[in-house]
Amino acid sequence: MGQLQLYVVLCYAIPIFVILFPIGLSFSYIFKITGLDKWSNRINNYLGYFWYRSFFLLTGRTLHFEQGNWDPNGNNRFLICNHTNAMEVPLIVALPYLSNSKNVKLSYLGGDIIQRYKIIPLMMHKTIVEAVIYSEKKPNFRNFKTDVLKVLKTRSIFLYPEGERTFTEEVKPFQTGVMKIAYKFNVDLDVFVVSGMMGYSDLEEYSHLKKSKTVYFHFCGSIKAKDYSTFETYLAAAETLMKDKKREIEAIERSAVPV
Repeated sequence: MGQLQLYVVLCYAIPIFVILFPIGLSFSYIFKITGLDKWSNRINNYLGYFWYRSFFLLTGRTLHFEQGNWDPNGNNRFLICNHTNAMEVPLIVALPYLSNSKNVKLSYLGGDIIQRYKIIPLMMHKTIVEAVIYSEKKPNFRNFKTDVLKVLKTRSIFLYPEGERTFTEEVKPFQTGVMKIAYKFNVDLDVFVVSGMMGYSDLEEYSHLKKSKTVYFHFCGSIKAKDYSTFETYLAAAETLMKDKKREIEAIERSAVPV
């Protein structure tokens, strides 16, 4: 088991072994059943925040979150981010508390990560759109599209448009499936980027990230489908927004490391 895998195990051990999670989730489900959705949602959001803070404390890292002009209380939309490895998930479920908007309703779109880490559906009351359904050999795209649009009626959906974990710091080309849904049905995109997560690896090319001990999670900007005449220009605009911000952060990371 490599260094990165060890950190992944540590990350997902926190919600399994820390007593706060079973207690908090139990109260959350009681509130959900009795119709107190606001408090149920707030507990889940706090648990995500506690998860991220605990993991960063144990690993000696700090988070630099930059909200910019992001409005977490806008219309339901897709929140998209690059995907290096499974340890970004606590940042995503902690996002409401990071933005000081404790009642933000988020769902999550993902494939095998949901199958592996059952804590994610538990923390979001299974308001999950499983991409694995869409990516099977005989996908039922109509049902997948229906599920996505249904979830968007009550909450925003966080997803990774690259379609897979990259295990690098590079932003890879976006997959088109879910993005086409966004374009066709005029779903707004809020673009985020995370940088520094491969500092948990033992690869020499990321040694500068080990020294900086900072993970960056920044808002890049918003994309509105109605502003673009073709899907291709819409997709390219979202990619460019994310990649430009990533380059900015990488320059900060390198300058912060002593020579």
